[in-house]
Amino acid sequence: TRRRMRRTLSEGSASSAQVAEGRAKMQRQAISLGVVAPVVLARRRVAATPAATSSRAPPADQKSHFLGRRPSHGASAPPRGPPSLRAVADAAPARAPRGRGRGGKGGRGGGGGGGSGGSSVDASTSARIQGELTGARDPRDILAIVDADGDAFDPIHTATAIHRIATHTKGDATRESVTSSPSFAALMDLVRANLAGMNSQGLANVAWACARLDHSPGADLLDDITAGLERELTASTNSNSSPAKDPATKPRGRVAKAREVKPQAVSNMVWALGTLRHRPSDDALASIFHAVGPRLASFRAQELTNVVLGAAHMEYAPGEAFNASVYDAVRANHRSFEGQETSNLLWALARIGARAPDELVSTLLEQSAAQNLGGMASALNLSQCLWACAKMGVNPPETYVKAVDAELPRCANRLTTESVDCILWALATMGAPLSADAMDALTSAAARLADRMDAEMLVKTHWALARLRHRPAPGDMQQIVSAARRLADELPADDRLTVMHAWGVLRTNPGDDVIRAYTADFRGEGDGATSGGTPTAESELDGDQAAKLLCAYGRTRHQPPGAHAAALANRLVEEAAEGSLHPGAAVLGLWGASLLNMRMSTKQLDILARNAIAQDKKLAPRSLAKIVWALAALGYDPTPMDLGALKERSAHAMPRLMAKDQEALREALARLGDVQISR
Repeated sequence: TRRRMRRTLSEGSASSAQVAEGRAKMQRQAISLGVVAPVVLARRRVAATPAATSSRAPPADQKSHFLGRRPSHGASAPPRGPPSLRAVADAAPARAPRGRGRGGKGGRGGGGGGGSGGSSVDASTSARIQGELTGARDPRDILAIVDADGDAFDPIHTATAIHRIATHTKGDATRESVTSSPSFAALMDLVRANLAGMNSQGLANVAWACARLDHSPGADLLDDITAGLERELTASTNSNSSPAKDPATKPRGRVAKAREVKPQAVSNMVWALGTLRHRPSDDALASIFHAVGPRLASFRAQELTNVVLGAAHMEYAPGEAFNASVYDAVRANHRSFEGQETSNLLWALARIGARAPDELVSTLLEQSAAQNLGGMASALNLSQCLWACAKMGVNPPETYVKAVDAELPRCANRLTTESVDCILWALATMGAPLSADAMDALTSAAARLADRMDAEMLVKTHWALARLRHRPAPGDMQQIVSAARRLADELPADDRLTVMHAWGVLRTNPGDDVIRAYTADFRGEGDGATSGGTPTAESELDGDQAAKLLCAYGRTRHQPPGAHAAALANRLVEEAAEGSLHPGAAVLGLWGASLLNMRMSTKQLDILARNAIAQDKKLAPRSLAKIVWALAALGYDPTPMDLGALKERSAHAMPRLMAKDQEALREALARLGDVQISR
């Protein structure tokens, strides 16, 4: 008898398990086939019949505000739709499963839930609403549930609804359609009404959803969300740090324990605030980051990265203590960092003014190189990493540079204007040009994007190419010049001078008409002297600007008006006489004047030569050789004393010059009158 009873019980348990498994399987099939949405519609049709509404119709003065529909908050609802659909609906889970998808740009979905039920609705209705929300995969179906059952929403329903909408909204057009609908506005009203009942996960879901939808809910709501996270973090920290109590004095019964704040909630919240470009008060941020720092060891790579990324987007520097916690957490978990996490983390650290240790940066970059720089995301990843290295003053390891050299020709077609801008600026700042093939691929990408260049990118591109001494292919240079012609009127004077100087360094003549357009504001009328008490355009320039213009004219083989060139030379002489002319400006100015075959007086050349001799300690050997060569080309006839000083300075510089520069210096001294040149 006992054996029969045990067998009967086991068979009954197996039968119950099979039924539950069958319902779950039906639910999964319905979701995969998109049958859940008809379930919702079927319920709405049944609820709209007189038989269904007579037993649960609310008073006339309690009409729902959700598109005029009645809230379904009856205790006993009639059968809903066909039996197969009822089985699917009844099998829907009462709680939402944790989300596993990546949360868009740097975020990760937090799943449903996020609060405690504070509604007076019975448990079965609450479970039904939650099941419909978690089963729906179309934002329109979720908004339909909001319209029908919004009055019965509790904090969990509200957080789940907006999170599911953000998860399943694809494309800009759909996003704009969803966020501009009256139903979404009603949902946001529910968010405000239920916000106080949400825990950290629910608050994070709301913030994350708003960021994914590119919808700003207002500063007040975001400040309330931040305050909620701060409260829970503080309570959790205090609970974990409280000293152990004597078991004899421990109160009996259940004691309320502070809810643990999950790393995912913190990560999504901070990332969302940064993405929405909302910066709470410094006190609130300081409290949050102070509480988060010691917890970073338990954060996954993406979660940790999103916290730092959020701080960077908020333009908030958490401080050295937080940065040290980040470094420790990365060291302990560096193998889990992939291309995107590495590039985002280094970029964010550079943005908040942190300087990561060299060994840590090298470890991450060498690992990124081994991971093929992130595959299809390599263009973005390498641009962010190079920019971060330049910003932090850390040289990337040789293995990473070799990987970039090999990858740039392959990913050049995927480079955006921002990527090209970052890479060129980083390479020029670090003074680290890549191989010829990589640089050609990079400049070809810049040429391809020339029609999308703005004024800032145009100037940075020219500045970087000049610093790197890389001259693009003629076809690529012409496309970049076309952007310069298009943007001439948008550039301030200093930026136009930077572009002109780059053309000179690269020995590129973009066309005399383009040069005249770029130098119009620097040209005065007449001989460059003051006329009637009104200073000319040239007299407003300093020596460095005048020198750059003269050198650019000479190197591009553009012949400026004679009076304009003479006025620029006068500015050089004036600053040299005052002793304020920079040695580099003297080199450029004299070099440009010699290339233009200008005629300068002996007095002017005496002043420039003596200024160069006086600044010998600041003058590089090759710069001195250029000055002596330029003085000879300009026909300078020095006094015996001045010639002796030039010979003495040249003798000290000679051993540090290359062979061709030594030969040029000897030839220049001979032209100046030195007939006793030792070889």
